[in-house]
Amino acid sequence: MPTVHLSLPEALHRELKQYANEMGMSITDLIRMMIREGLQRLREERAAAQRQARREPETTEALLQVLQKLEELERRMEEYQAFVEGELYRINSSLHSLKKRVSKLEDTVEEQLIPVEAELVRP
Repeated sequence: MPTVHLSLPEALHRELKQYANEMGMSITDLIRMMIREGLQRLREERAAAQRQARREPETTEALLQVLQKLEELERRMEEYQAFVEGELYRINSSLHSLKKRVSKLEDTVEEQLIPVEAELVRP
């Protein structure tokens, strides 16, 4: 089994010794355990990064599809807005024309309802 020799600052050595005593193991075993856990964490992070890298093209494709659908919806909404504005203009024109006709009819009715005073004409 390969051997690794470490030079540690005194404060770090004391801290490791304290943890090792609390856990009922030697400093060497504690360091081995910490190295294994650190390596496992690195492996998991690397695997997660690789999974993410594999998902990126799928995510990009999905986002492009969503963008295309949004652009299509925007185009449709602009067409619909133009249609509605045209219809609104047509309705407003018709309403304006109807108002004029009603006003003329009211004037005609008022003229017909003006009381005519009877005047006696002698022959």
